Amino acid sequence: MTKGFTLIEVLVSLVILSMITIISSNILQSSLETERLSSERLQSARALNFSSITLRRDIRQIINVPLRDYYGNPIKGTFSGSNIDKRISFNSKIKSISNEISPIKRIEYVLDDDKLIRKQFFSSNPYDSNENIDTNFIEDISELDIRFMYERNWYDRWPVSPVTERQIPTLIKLEFKKSGKEYLWIIEPNIDYVFKR
Repeated sequence: MTKGFTLIEVLVSLVILSMITIISSNILQSSLETERLSSERLQSARALNFSSITLRRDIRQIINVPLRDYYGNPIKGTFSGSNIDKRISFNSKIKSISNEISPIKRIEYVLDDDKLIRKQFFSSNPYDSNENIDTNFIEDISELDIRFMYERNWYDRWPVSPVTERQIPTLIKLEFKKSGKEYLWIIEPNIDYVFKR
């Protein structure tokens, strides 16, 4: 009697080995895909969290001083916002490396296509609309709705009256969709004083 494997035994073992390999590779592939999707979601959540922190910081450090247009003419209001234009504009205190430069900078948030862009100008009253640092703040955004609270009512523009031209809204609300998910941010500027001329 000869020792060894028959051809049928070798073929059966190859079939079993190939089935185990196929199952293992499918499990590995689905694990890698799940890990990739989880990493993308985590990165998106981190970016959105960073955007929320930056926006809240900018708004909580608002300096309630009058705004000017790019020609030096006064704009009605110390804070300007419009849901129609999808824009918010205000002056904020930004830490600077040098003490010789004013820490008060103009900040604008504007929706451009499907991106919420943060524009930080180099001064509080810039003369050139292109001299700023643009940051793609939130990408793939849709259905942005901006509201401003005054005396327990929400408005789609600011200032809402001559009285509010020297005030900051009580609350600022941003509702938007990003990648099919709905978000609601409500920010309290923590400024209750009125600008006095």
